[in-house]
Amino acid sequence: MDNFETISNLMERCIHKYMQTENRKRHYGTDSLFSRAEIHTIAAIGDMPNSNLTSLAKFLGITKGAASQMVYKLVDKGAIKKEISPNSDTEICLTLTEMGKKAYASHQRFHENANERFFNTLRDTPEEIQKYMIYILEEFDHAMDEHRE
Repeated sequence: MDNFETISNLMERCIHKYMQTENRKRHYGTDSLFSRAEIHTIAAIGDMPNSNLTSLAKFLGITKGAASQMVYKLVDKGAIKKEISPNSDTEICLTLTEMGKKAYASHQRFHENANERFFNTLRDTPEEIQKYMIYILEEFDHAMDEHRE
């Protein structure tokens, strides 16, 4: 097996493992259970306060319709709220509620703990290799975008 096939197989295995965990829900410091998609939407809104639906969809790499459905779920759960934008009366901006802020902070801690081993490996990786890894992952991301269309 050559390196190309090994890399391809490893990427596919990582994707499969990620997909297996996609539906596992967690509390993230709240009484509500959140899926990975839900908590990552909360994290995106926490990272981009007062974002709108279009910027949220772009940031998450999903359609505006999918982002809209997720926003409705999270509004119903009480994790986010929709407000009139301070910049325009016709635009809605998304913000976290107190529960959403609690889930956001818990999710940040979860990632710090879960990613510690991987990040330690990256810290020991020379910068030129890190940059090349970014290039490869960006190319993979573009290829996945093409496959989705």
